[in-house]
Amino acid sequence: MSKTSATSGGAAPVVGSVVAEGAGATAFQAQIAELTRMSAEATARSVELRVVTTNLQTIKKAADERVQ
Repeated sequence: MSKTSATSGGAAPVVGSVVAEGAGATAFQAQIAELTRMSAEATARSVELRVVTTNLQTIKKAADERVQ
């Protein structure tokens, strides 16, 4: 009887561990998805900033040429 008790007591932590591992994997995948989304957003901002910077440099160059 004690062997049955020990087996069922031992099985619960294993099942809990598997569930926790599955939840951990799900949380990890959610973090990866969020990082991917944030990376794409940062890339879009970087491209937009580069376009604005290039336009400002072009305007500045044209203004400098008019002054000379």
